[in-house]
Amino acid sequence: MNENNTEVTQPVTGDEKKKKDKKKFFQRRSSWYLLGVLVALLIIGLGALLGVPRGINDRVRLAEVQAAPKISAQLENAKLDIEEGRYQVALERLDWILDEMSSFLSEEELSKVGEMYSQTLLKLTLEERATLEPSPTPTEPEHTPTPDLRGEEELYTSAWDLLIAGSWDELIKTLEALREKNLAYKTIQVDGLFYVGLRNRGVQKILVEGSLEPGIYDLSLSERFAPLDSAADGFRTWARLYLTGASYWSVDWAQVVYYFEQIYPALPNLHDGSHLTATERFRIGAIEYASLLAAEGNYCEAQEYFEKALAISSDPEVQPTAQWAADECWKKQNPPTQAEPEVTPTSTPTGTIEVPTETPTPDPTD
Repeated sequence: MNENNTEVTQPVTGDEKKKKDKKKFFQRRSSWYLLGVLVALLIIGLGALLGVPRGINDRVRLAEVQAAPKISAQLENAKLDIEEGRYQVALERLDWILDEMSSFLSEEELSKVGEMYSQTLLKLTLEERATLEPSPTPTEPEHTPTPDLRGEEELYTSAWDLLIAGSWDELIKTLEALREKNLAYKTIQVDGLFYVGLRNRGVQKILVEGSLEPGIYDLSLSERFAPLDSAADGFRTWARLYLTGASYWSVDWAQVVYYFEQIYPALPNLHDGSHLTATERFRIGAIEYASLLAAEGNYCEAQEYFEKALAISSDPEVQPTAQWAADECWKKQNPPTQAEPEVTPTSTPTGTIEVPTETPTPDPTD
């Protein structure tokens, strides 16, 4: 055996073996301690992760429970204020709910509060402006070439001033600028202002300006924010009937009479761009229709429509034709009775009728 390739192994003593075993023991024990610490930290972390949301949810539920009676009380009081005509107070209550408690309301509840807000705002506006003041000449909204640089709060305040002043075009333009600047700013309150502005501008266009189609369009836009009130919905219905009746003008006088006979008792001054009122359209339509009926031999029906037209306004040119139709109607209703046979008179003889004279007989005693 080669001595250079031979390794010399040192013998291991008992003390060294004990030291190595002890070192391995402590190493294994430290690993267990470290593992335990890691497990403990993991448990604490999981607890925190699970506990924080639970704590937040508990606080949210508590806040909702505490907010519910406040919201309910304010809503009930707002309804009572509306019933008793305290619209401004009702709006303040609804503003408080929307500003302070909107986070506790569901989408359905927010929608109901928004509808109540819009309707109350409309009632307040109608109360302060009981009648619409017609403008001698309709004014077109001014075009603003530069963007509105005012802040949200300033635009919102300006919108309220325009609402009170009844400047519907400027109100809507200001609200559009506010929405372009901040879509989320006082969403429901701004919706309410839009509703009232579009509703009132639509009614003004129909009743005052005679712009029936644009007015109908504004009222349809306002329905996106809240249901249309019965008065405005009625104006829209009459405007639609007017447009339908006018579409038959000079084409079918029977249809003209049919539609405008419904409109003029309710809205006698309703008109379109022609400035012909519903009353005048019915009067003219009734005369034209009556003339057609008379030409067809329907004298009694013609007399009826002539009389309706003349009841609205006398017309010397129509009166003779109306009288002729009335006479012909009377003749039709009162035909002559069957002629009696003629009686031939007996001829009276001519000449002198001799009446015989009695000759007296002489008395024999004489």
